[in-house]
Amino acid sequence: MKVHRQAASLRHQVQDALRNEIISGRFKPGDRLVEQQLYTALDVSRTSLREALRQLEAEGLVEQVPHRGAFVASVDAADARQIYDVRGALEVLAVRNFVRFASAEDVAELRAVFDEFAERASIGLDGTALLDIKQRFYHVLLDIDQSRMVGNMLELVNNRVSLLRALSLGRPGRMAYTLSELQAVVRAIEARNEAAACAAALTHVENAAENVLGLLRDQA
Repeated sequence: MKVHRQAASLRHQVQDALRNEIISGRFKPGDRLVEQQLYTALDVSRTSLREALRQLEAEGLVEQVPHRGAFVASVDAADARQIYDVRGALEVLAVRNFVRFASAEDVAELRAVFDEFAERASIGLDGTALLDIKQRFYHVLLDIDQSRMVGNMLELVNNRVSLLRALSLGRPGRMAYTLSELQAVVRAIEARNEAAACAAALTHVENAAENVLGLLRDQA
């Protein structure tokens, strides 16, 4: 976990480094973020670290507990339901825009990333690596002018989703459903079938939500 002092501001680099550690699952929900360990590992000042933690708190990734310090945020069932409801609405909008406005090259790139995702899932790639490829899939989906604002909003939502997504993909049998659901989205986009693509996108998010809610119930 390193930061470099050129390009972006130091505070932004610290934010990005910590955010990536949380999203990747190295720091898990409920883990305490010990300041001394972090600013030593990052080789930054306590002030830079605290500024970064405040920003991650605003994003919903970190919780500050009085007299105890900073912790990776936990998500309960009620929060998870609302997060996935918002994610579903935004992803349907993103898919609608992609069907309407994406070029043939954009659609081909989306297919290529999905095929890579499916191939690597079949050989048992670990969950973090698969999440990286899935994020590329969404990057392609959102990388059109008509979805810039949708992408900004989804990024905030997906930061919260990422607290649970690694668990979701790791649940036995879930990956096969994920691949089937995303395959349906891609095929409908390739056919420029807006209604089918939006329905498939919503089904994927709803099934992911039920899977996560089931995990939370099991943990409870």
